[in-house]
Amino acid sequence: MAWTESSTIQRSLLEWAEEAGWEYIPGDELPRDHHDVVIETWVREALLALDPELADDPESAELVLHELNQAVLDAHNGLVAANERLTVMLRGDHAFTTIDGRHVPRQLIDFKDLKNNRFTVADEVTINGATKPRRFDVVYYVNGFPLVVAETKTPVKHQVSWVNAAKDLHDVYEEEYPNFFATNVFNVATEGLEFRMAPIRAVADSDSEIWAPWGSTEDDPKTVTGPARVERAARLLLRPETILPILKDLVMFRHARDASEVDIKFLPRYPQFEAALAIHAKVLADRPGGLIWHHQGSGKTELMAFAAARLLRDDAVTERFGSAPTVIVIADRKDLVRQTAEMFETAGMPRMTVPRNRRELHGLLRSGESGVVITTVHKFAEAGHLNNRSNIVVLVDEAHRSQEGKFGDAWRAAVPHAKFFGATGTAIEDKDRSTFKLFGDPDDPDFVMSRYTPEQSIADGFTKPVIVEGRSVGFNLDKEALDEAFDELATEEGLDEEEKVFLSGKASHIETILSNPERVAAVCADIVDHFLTYVAPLGQKAQVVAYNQRLVIAYTRAIEAELERRAAVMPDGQLREVGVVMHVADSKETPKEYKKHLLTPEQEEALKRRFKKVDDPLSFIVVTAKWMTGFNAPIEGVLYLDKPAKDTNLFQTITRPNRPWKNPVTGQRKDFGRVVDYIGLARAIGKAVAGPKVKDDEEDELNVTDASKLAGKFVTDLTRLLHLFDGIDTSDSSFESLAEAHERIPEGGAQRTEFIETYVALQTVWEFLDPHPMLRPFKGQYFWLAKVYESIRPKDVSKTFLWARLGAKTTDLIHGHMTDVGVRSMPSKTVTLDAAGLALVKKIAEQLKLSERQTSESKAEDVYQEVLDSIEARLRRRLADTESPAYRSLAERIEKLRAKAIENVEDSLAFLEEALKIAQDVVAADRAAEQGDQGALDRLADPKRGALTQIVAENTPPGLHKIVPDIVLRIDSIVVEVAYAGWSASDAGDKRVRRELRSALKEYSLPIKGELFDRTYEYVRENY
Repeated sequence: MAWTESSTIQRSLLEWAEEAGWEYIPGDELPRDHHDVVIETWVREALLALDPELADDPESAELVLHELNQAVLDAHNGLVAANERLTVMLRGDHAFTTIDGRHVPRQLIDFKDLKNNRFTVADEVTINGATKPRRFDVVYYVNGFPLVVAETKTPVKHQVSWVNAAKDLHDVYEEEYPNFFATNVFNVATEGLEFRMAPIRAVADSDSEIWAPWGSTEDDPKTVTGPARVERAARLLLRPETILPILKDLVMFRHARDASEVDIKFLPRYPQFEAALAIHAKVLADRPGGLIWHHQGSGKTELMAFAAARLLRDDAVTERFGSAPTVIVIADRKDLVRQTAEMFETAGMPRMTVPRNRRELHGLLRSGESGVVITTVHKFAEAGHLNNRSNIVVLVDEAHRSQEGKFGDAWRAAVPHAKFFGATGTAIEDKDRSTFKLFGDPDDPDFVMSRYTPEQSIADGFTKPVIVEGRSVGFNLDKEALDEAFDELATEEGLDEEEKVFLSGKASHIETILSNPERVAAVCADIVDHFLTYVAPLGQKAQVVAYNQRLVIAYTRAIEAELERRAAVMPDGQLREVGVVMHVADSKETPKEYKKHLLTPEQEEALKRRFKKVDDPLSFIVVTAKWMTGFNAPIEGVLYLDKPAKDTNLFQTITRPNRPWKNPVTGQRKDFGRVVDYIGLARAIGKAVAGPKVKDDEEDELNVTDASKLAGKFVTDLTRLLHLFDGIDTSDSSFESLAEAHERIPEGGAQRTEFIETYVALQTVWEFLDPHPMLRPFKGQYFWLAKVYESIRPKDVSKTFLWARLGAKTTDLIHGHMTDVGVRSMPSKTVTLDAAGLALVKKIAEQLKLSERQTSESKAEDVYQEVLDSIEARLRRRLADTESPAYRSLAERIEKLRAKAIENVEDSLAFLEEALKIAQDVVAADRAAEQGDQGALDRLADPKRGALTQIVAENTPPGLHKIVPDIVLRIDSIVVEVAYAGWSASDAGDKRVRRELRSALKEYSLPIKGELFDRTYEYVRENY
């Protein structure tokens, strides 16, 4: 016997349906005429059973049936609109007219007790009345309404697939008999080897995101494949426990914004479905929250909309807490709030508010009004306590960014009894931060309530693989000539050794290298060449990430010039364009060249729409921070990365091009996204992909018992530290209290060393545990100690003024001695982040060590090793040389920075910065040994310092002058550095001086307004 669709997958669907609780009835035995859509006898039975008052009002019951049938017939005038209307009716949200003119909601399906419904599955269901009769393979009815249509194909014909089934549904059945799909929740297409589901009017496409697979986040995509995946999907999706929650809460409609768009229906993917139901269950169980860790690009914003809709539509939530819930959706940027609000609004989200300012947000939350509130983290600043309700649910988008610091503390303090759910694609776990600790529920495995991995997302087709192409940007540096030129500059400007160390350290920043005009030109020429060769022919577009605003402008000009030189045009002959998106302050200090890129939200949205159109000449967008996260443009085929990034920001950046896309003109599909790496982040990319882990064989730092033990240690250390300040009132935050504390820990004494070492350890525990309940009684004492620590912590605040005076000259020196700038491809540094290769990338991330990378054709590793050896050898000599002050020469710093740029080893810069820090410490130690404790006396002998001391002393409370030298030293570090021509005539310079002076006074609990500030500022202005 030959295998056919009816003997294979179609029969299996019926068997699985019966096992899931559906009653099987052959299509020709259904109690309906062939032109009927709904089975009216079953609908009437359900209507009377669920709305018993209609038993005595048969005329009103007939009006309900009439209105239902009329809505079904209206599908001929627009299927999506009719489907939306009937979705509202089926949910019980529509008020039907009674015979006496009243409007009363009617229940057609019992969503609370599924046993009260009739579940029927039928095959070979015929409908006629149009051009010719059609027959649907499998139809799933609930109370007589056809909610799901499954079209099957044979699994043994190579040229036939699920796509053929999807085409039949879209091109034939929905076109000829739209009324049969008026009550449809979703369609299914399968040939038994693949299984896809989609809403009505979903165009059939083998690479479509809309025709989505179904499954479980618990499954391994490498092992659950083929027929096994089909059975798994069918058993999970085609059951009442899945179909009815989707219908009740998770079907949404996005309405057209203009004539270029159409209304669409959209549905959750299975990771979103699982997570939305899990959030709902945790809220009903009164759990504190949970962490949703889903791959970047898999739809976390839509997930939050689905979760919010389910919470707001469920009476059980209202009954559980006594009132309807408030769902707060938090993003960390205004543009993300705008995008989220737009998505929620077009999805028809009920009762949605986007507060315009802090006052509006605070008032809204105090009022206890239910609904959805979409806002940024920043509007919670200074909110204080707003509401104690426990039915407030906070959904945090990009949870790894907005979770920490004062804003995270602020929104948790504002609604302390809320449930907090964090959604992220890049969870963080390091010594300073833990997304798991902050959002994770201890009852969840590894503190994660829902996990959807990159491997699963790529295997499902929701995201595409990303190829990271390595580049090496090299140059030569005339070290000796640069040393000589720098020494001449130092002599001309009268720089002492410490100033030379600072200036050379500042100039060794990576921006100095990246801003070299020759390097900018070389990189941008390579960008345009790569784009025109690999990206433009596919109709895709490009994003360029530059280091800062100045380089965004420079790259934009260079790319524009290169496009014009090459006459790079669109198919219609228009010259390709370059756009700029960056944060630009609207102030008088903002340079004019930046201000022309100041965009209103509407202008930025218009630019996004242009970028997403295949026929628009806007081909490049150059950014520095904006659009690196939260920006979804499937047409983006490549991201050119020339900015250091790490961890979460890096992972979000490199996943920008991973969205599926099909060229609407040529039909070509995006097989993968590209990242071209000019900065050397191969190792970091591997780490970002691998992500944080909680290993079973490691001590679990998140364990509640261990946290309590750690809290006990905190209390012990705190008590020991407070002994240093016996007799001082730690609730007193005045200057007197701070001055007395300074006397207990004199500079250079053992008490100060003990205080610093113990406090740093204490601070680490506090940041890890807060808000552990054991810490609460000690909060005031800890914050008082923190104030003391901040007041004695070494400050290096005003060297920016030295850079303002000599930075441009120093940078020009460096650029003048850089030659032979060139870009070369590095095939050995190219990695493919696809589903099959992700495991390998993770191993690379864990095992990649310099000594293991020994390829004969790559000389970069040899150069890098030589530079590391050189750093270590020179550093040892510096540390051994205690007879004279030592500092790193500018050329030596740049030489090592160049090595970092070539070698694709992200932490070399960190190593270099640490080496330079050690060198500076050696210099400082040598000077201290030579001078003893005479430094403070020498400074007091300075006439200018003496005048400043007098001003401070006259405005210090009587009897507390021992701390005056510390204050004067702090202020003088500003005074000395502002002595360059023109600072007082510059608004920026004047504001900076005022800001630094206020900061200095505030650290010592002295007034930042009044006579002390005024006299100090006037003194600085007159003398410098």
